[in-house]
Amino acid sequence: MLKQRVITAVILALIVAVCLLQQDPLWMRLLFTVMLCAATYELILLTLRTTRPLAITGALPFIALFWWSGDYVNALLIFWQSLTGAVLWVLISIGLCFYRHSGNWPLLARVLLLGLGLDLLWICGHGLVFLHLHYGAAVLFYLLSLVWVADIGAYFIGKRFGRHKLAPSISPGKTREGLLGGLASSLLWMIVVYQASAGWGLALLPFLLIGVITSLSSVFGDLFESVLKREAGVKDSSRLLPGHGGVLDRIDGLLAATPVFLSGILFAGQM
Repeated sequence: MLKQRVITAVILALIVAVCLLQQDPLWMRLLFTVMLCAATYELILLTLRTTRPLAITGALPFIALFWWSGDYVNALLIFWQSLTGAVLWVLISIGLCFYRHSGNWPLLARVLLLGLGLDLLWICGHGLVFLHLHYGAAVLFYLLSLVWVADIGAYFIGKRFGRHKLAPSISPGKTREGLLGGLASSLLWMIVVYQASAGWGLALLPFLLIGVITSLSSVFGDLFESVLKREAGVKDSSRLLPGHGGVLDRIDGLLAATPVFLSGILFAGQM
């Protein structure tokens, strides 16, 4: 299982790297669109619990609209979208504290969850497109790496030292030790990146603060998706990625991290 997971991760990393290195931004926009298409398909399955053909049919118009809207992404739009996304994730994190498993949510509640999920996907997708187009591949890769490093650090440190459950009613495998280990790993990575990039114009303290909050927010993205899977009674959002589950399983942390990261750097005056 670990071997399959590593192989899939390497392939995905190579695809992202190739798209990042292309000078034409349409490559990254295409990658984000394909990613969101798969994630939207999985989100519809998790919330509405419909058939796969209907989920695909529902995802296509949303993705077509996302691709078309990419031509109209600008700094002001991204500022308000990212700020809205950050506020939504604060509210979601509060809601997670009161979550109790039901397994029988009414259709209206699941439709509202679908709407919320689509909003979060839209905000994340536009944020990634804007980040790559206006800040460049290096800053985009830094955001991606923050989520990856936090996730990897939490996994291995939690597996080795984890004793106290972080959110047992949502994701029994996550521990407080893993959370701290992921944040510590991210902090070390931030320092390395800052030394190599001079923070892209940011002072050390705001650079680290934005990075820590971004890494922490990715945990809530993971927990939110765990709630959706728990209510749907499934282990993974799909089987599209061997060893990893679905696309949502890979980008759940990024959904929360992107608007938080963008809000941070825009508020810090780097707009």
